[in-house]
Order: sequence, then structure tokens, then C-alpha cells
Amino acid sequence: MTETLIPGTQPAGTSSKVGIIDMDVHPALNAFKPEVLQYLPAKWQDYVKEAGLLRGGNPGGERPRHREFAHRWDAVTPDGREPGSNQAFAAEQLLDRYGISAAVLDDIGGFSVAGRGGQPAELSIALCRAMNEARRDQWLAADPRWYAGMTLPYELPEAAAAEIRRCKTQDGEYSDRWKVAMFAPNNMRPPGHPSYWPIYEACEEFGIPVGFHVLAGNRITPSGAPDFYFEEHCTWAQFNFPIVSSYVFEGVFERFPNLKVALLELGWSWAVPLAWRMDHAYRVMGREVPHLTRMPSEYIRDHFYYTTQPIEEPEKDEYSDEVLEAFTASGMGEKLMFSSDYPHWDFDEPFHYLDLPDEQLSRKILGGNASALLGIDLLPDTGLKRRVG
Repeated sequence: MTETLIPGTQPAGTSSKVGIIDMDVHPALNAFKPEVLQYLPAKWQDYVKEAGLLRGGNPGGERPRHREFAHRWDAVTPDGREPGSNQAFAAEQLLDRYGISAAVLDDIGGFSVAGRGGQPAELSIALCRAMNEARRDQWLAADPRWYAGMTLPYELPEAAAAEIRRCKTQDGEYSDRWKVAMFAPNNMRPPGHPSYWPIYEACEEFGIPVGFHVLAGNRITPSGAPDFYFEEHCTWAQFNFPIVSSYVFEGVFERFPNLKVALLELGWSWAVPLAWRMDHAYRVMGREVPHLTRMPSEYIRDHFYYTTQPIEEPEKDEYSDEVLEAFTASGMGEKLMFSSDYPHWDFDEPFHYLDLPDEQLSRKILGGNASALLGIDLLPDTGLKRRVG
């Protein structure tokens, strides 16, 4: 029998530690806060004071969460501030608690200023840069285990590509801490559209993946906005189908054969059925896309990565085991990466993945796959232990 252990326990007979990389952590950082706005050039600070900022374009504001920041109860900082606003407390509660080698900061607050309209294009570019500089100075500088996704004006692709190159070449000791080029899943065009290709060229140049993260908003379903947060939370997986199919059928991976795409907080159990559906469509209508040289499922297998959270939790554990078995049998076992979604209410601990019968698969999911994708080493003195008895 395999038994999971809390960090720090070291009974006789334990195996080596299982290294962990957390692919989805949310700092309390967005473009509407003074700690970000201070990084704007003076003319844009003056503009914001006079004209304000458009907060995303969602009529009526954002839907209220059942907790103010959609957070864990215990994630409020010791001094009563917003969860994810204290770097040392987050490191203690997450990195130290679970022996995590590295965690990637995904700031979805930048999506509202990423160039979709509502403010001057030059301001959108400046806001994205300000978010990256704030994240660097407030988080990356606080602990070497923090890494980050880049906030990009992705609807202004040339500017987004320039911001990638700036972060990766001009940020000195922090240049290698930028690991993902962040997109929203409800961008103005399907993401495979050639207008976005300058971004993919920059990603391929630096060997970093594009990252899509779920977000709230009014454009989640083809039928309009859901009426309940519960409903919204259960429909997020619908973002995945158009993202994946657009990349494949537009031929993005023929043009950029080394590009990788990470789907963050977007689940993974849907991937195999989608691959089946796309292969069937290709067999019938493949003449429409003669630029493809392989079956759609092969592009999906080789180019897409997924995170563990949120995961379906059926009444019987064996149902989940069967889905994971189909996922790994389809060649995707090296593409699933652990994510906690800290500090949100549906936070997942890494213990569950120590229980897998296949220890090598556990190691890949908890840290190995992300380490290979991002080029982050698993620290030898961190991680969780397994005990066999």
C-alpha cells in the first residue's frame, strides 16, 4: 500500500522526494492598483487619473464570487490583506508547506488591458509592461522559487512580441524567470489566426510556451453569459475546443514546429475525446486543410500541455483512473502538470498525485513534465516523500 506523508516526515524506508512545480499561482496584482500604476510613464499616470481605466468591458462589472476574492479562508494575510498580496506568506503557505521547487505566477488581471479596446493602444502596451515590472520587483525579487507568465498586449501582436523579447533579454538576472507568454481564451480572433503569429515566432525563438488561462467574463458560452457563478465555473472547459482546433487547423504547428501551448486551469479530461472528434473530421474533410501533414491527434499529443486543476471528482475514484489511463495511453502522460490554483477556494494539494500506482507518472505530473517544458530544475532538497509499506 502507498501512503502519502505530510512534508517534513521522514520515516525509515522512504524513497527519494518527488519534486514539485506548481503551474498556476495567482498573486493579487492587477492593472488597477497603485503598486502597478506607479510603473507607468508620467503621461499615462496623468491620463489614468483623469480618464480612468476600462475594467474589462463586462457590462455591470464582474460577477460576485461566493467569497470576495474567490479565495481559501486561510489565505487572507496575517495583517488582513487580500489573499496573494504578501509574498512571504504565500511562500510559507504554499512553497514551504509542500516542498515546491518552483511556482509560476499567472496574473489574469492583465487580460482586461491586453489591447481589446477601451483605452489607447499605447496605454495598453504600457500597462502590460507595468504589470511585468511590478511582478518582477514585488515577486520575482522576493524568492527565487517564483517564476512568471508575461502579461502581453496580445491584440497588438508586434508589441506583444517586443515585450517578450524585452523581458527575455533586458531583465538582467530575471530574464530566465519569465516562462510563459500569457493569452486569454476569449481573444478577439481564434488564436491560430495568422495575425498572432509574430507572438508565436518570439515564443519559439526563446523556447517558451503560450499559456491560456481561464477567466471570468461575459463571453464564456456561445449562448451568452451564464446567470450563476456556479454555472460559470462549470462552463470554463468550453474555452478549450476552439483554442485547440484553431491552432491545429490553421497550421500553426507546421509554421512553428517547436511551439508549445499550455492550457492552465482549463482541465484535461476533455482532450482525448476532442482528439477523436478532430481526427474523424479530418478523415472526412481533410482536403480543406492540405497544409496539415499529420492527424490532428498527433499535433494535440505533441504540442499541448495541461494542468491538473480543476479536476473532475466523481463519486467513484475508478472513474477518474479510467480517464487518466485513456489520457496516458493516448501519449499525453508527459503533458499533464500539477497546479494548485493558490490561493483560490478550489485549491488542490499535491498529495493526491502521490497515490498513483505508477510512481514514474506521479513524478512526471508533480514536477517532471513542467521541468522539461520550462527548463526549471527540481530542487533536490524539496518535495514530498512516498512510503511503501
